[in-house]
Amino acid sequence: MTNIERRKYPEKSWSISKMKVIENCLREYYYTYYGSHNGWFYESSDEAKMSWRLKKLTNINLMFGDKLHHLIKDIIKNGWDANPKKIEAYIRKQLNEGVKSSIEKEKSGEWDEYPRGEMLQEYYYGEKLSDKVIGGIKNKLEYCAEGFIKSKTYEEIKTKKCTLLEADEEKFSYVMINGVKIFTILDLLYIDEDDNYFIVDWKTGKESDYDAEQLMVYVLYVMDKYKISIENINCRVEYLLLNKYVEYKFKEEDIAVMKEKIDLDMNVINAMLIDKTLNKPKDKESFVKCDNINKCRKCKFKKMCL
Repeated sequence: MTNIERRKYPEKSWSISKMKVIENCLREYYYTYYGSHNGWFYESSDEAKMSWRLKKLTNINLMFGDKLHHLIKDIIKNGWDANPKKIEAYIRKQLNEGVKSSIEKEKSGEWDEYPRGEMLQEYYYGEKLSDKVIGGIKNKLEYCAEGFIKSKTYEEIKTKKCTLLEADEEKFSYVMINGVKIFTILDLLYIDEDDNYFIVDWKTGKESDYDAEQLMVYVLYVMDKYKISIENINCRVEYLLLNKYVEYKFKEEDIAVMKEKIDLDMNVINAMLIDKTLNKPKDKESFVKCDNINKCRKCKFKKMCL
């Protein structure tokens, strides 16, 4: 029998998603990264268990993005023939199964016993998907399926001799920057015919100010793992919903600025700790709730706050 390591406090790390949560709500940050820690153990407190269960909730837009990312990974890794209609049919089926499973779990209370698989936040809280939301997902699926088939990356993978290195690998890859662990999961990394490395990030939503920063984190990881210079690395964001792409060619100066930002962010993270070495947080009340009720109503942890 394998022993699961039980750490009293979570391992310290940095990520763009973590910083987004800090900006959104400090109490959400506490529940996500500290309050939910060890909630999977039977002996844990009721609050830790509940925090962990709520943390694992998803929503229909996140589920859509996850399903499409997994399908794209399979198409590329296995060389499957694909077209928009096939993609739409597959994702519709996956989403319908996700909704059906969530409804069953909500009725049985199974998620609050022990969370397995996926659970839509909308159904966990006894709500339903509105016609407007369903219509939005249908349109999004149609545009994204078409956007993938027409994407520069898919065309290049199909028609040129590219070497696939990584494609949304289901493992916890990371790079150490200034002594801090930074987890990275690349959507796609390949080498083209001219031995240029390409990092690709598939996006099912709109453009964001964080997109370039995320790519720079990936560049740090690729430079470290594959021992190559930044001159050999190209980056591309494929905005499937918008049927467009944006390419980046970063310089050493850009990476230096990104490292400085990570250092500054770690000062923010450390300011919320009693013990920086143990990554022991201050008490829950130190993590102030946001005062935007509209944000709170959409939050997966609202059961513990409202």
